[in-house]
Amino acid sequence: MKKYGQADVMCAVIHMFLERQKELTDEQKKDIEDKCCEEVMDNYPTAAEWELTI
Repeated sequence: MKKYGQADVMCAVIHMFLERQKELTDEQKKDIEDKCCEEVMDNYPTAAEWELTI
């Protein structure tokens, strides 16, 4: 079973949300996703980081 950390799940949700935004261009979606996921990765653990603490 694949494990997901908080950051992994949040980035997936951000990606799914942005995919449904018709008024944004692909470039805008990518920029927003990159910025959001960078912020999320800085503040929440990924599955790989959780493995180190267990």
